[in-house]
Amino acid sequence: MAQAWIVRAGRDENYDALALDKDLIAVGWAAAGDLTDADSPNDVKARVRAAYPDVERRAVESYAIQLIAFRSRMAEGDVVLFLRATSPDVAIGRVVGPYEYRTDLPSGIRHVRAVRWFRTDVPRTSVEREVLGLPSLTTIYRINQADSIARLERLLGSAAPVSTLPEQPVPTDLDHDDMPFTSLKRNLNYARSLATAGQHLAQLKVGAFEVSDVFRAAWVQSVAALDHWVRQEIRARMLKLVAQPSLPKPRGFAAFQISLGLIEEVQLGKKTWVQALDQQLRDQGHLVYQNPDKIRDGFALVHDVKGFWDRVAKVLTQQGGDGVSFTGKEVQEQLKQIVQRRHKIAHEYDDDPDTPGGKRPIDGAETTRTIDYIEQVAAAILDVLNNSADQP
Repeated sequence: MAQAWIVRAGRDENYDALALDKDLIAVGWAAAGDLTDADSPNDVKARVRAAYPDVERRAVESYAIQLIAFRSRMAEGDVVLFLRATSPDVAIGRVVGPYEYRTDLPSGIRHVRAVRWFRTDVPRTSVEREVLGLPSLTTIYRINQADSIARLERLLGSAAPVSTLPEQPVPTDLDHDDMPFTSLKRNLNYARSLATAGQHLAQLKVGAFEVSDVFRAAWVQSVAALDHWVRQEIRARMLKLVAQPSLPKPRGFAAFQISLGLIEEVQLGKKTWVQALDQQLRDQGHLVYQNPDKIRDGFALVHDVKGFWDRVAKVLTQQGGDGVSFTGKEVQEQLKQIVQRRHKIAHEYDDDPDTPGGKRPIDGAETTRTIDYIEQVAAAILDVLNNSADQP
């Protein structure tokens, strides 16, 4: 039985067109060189380590694992889902060639497989379950569920579905303490499905309303998803810290203030410390975590991380494997621009000062890149928080 894979587009804006026009799929890490004659997975790992001596060992191991999957485990006949960077739609095709190392393509695109694309217009909502399984900083991922593979096989031959406005994600227990990041991914997928709907409505030339407003709604939703995730992530980590007194406490946590009324309820046995902290955090629910400074200060309550945004930028740079590098300042600036655009949409009707009575331009490609960026920044933050003990 054929396998199925998800491959995420590179961050080069030209990658989408290249992959679809030249009928191929590719991954990064070009510095690893030609792996055609690699004898074994250990040989691949050795070459990758030699090619990236200055990259953290965890990241290099991730490079090697993904390259091994692409070179040796992906096979002709396998189904591939391509998450495009310039469209909310997904492309689906079948691998029709072996691993190749090509030097005739733009710099950075070397590890390649030939693909026959069957469709390039699959709405994200059609493959939401599969996409949710893809780690946010991973380029290539194998789908293991037999029912998902069978469903994707059917998609290869099905007619394009009519795109409708998506349903709001149903709240589940994932919105509580245990899985805030999974909740974020669901909410961002909802934003993507809005962008997909906008794109398909634009193709239908709907004139009853301004279709670009659907993209604006997706933009606002994605920033709201980030804000909600930061709040839930901080809450879950603070409750864990107070529930386990033996854990070391960050300076921000030690300085966190709880009202005298809640302290009195604890002393009277009406609440536990965990309940009191939870109540205090809920009472502060008006706090907004969108500005990079606010996000950094919020996470300082649960972790002592020096150079927070520089660490986040390092994760984004190293995990990408496509040669695109970031600085902490650049990450913050891009996030600020995304949030500022959200404010203009929400508070200024996205009014374009250069076009009286008009709105600033927006499209599915720009909206998709924004949603993807928010997810990857959040994933990089999570990596920093979970692995800060490994940092010098």
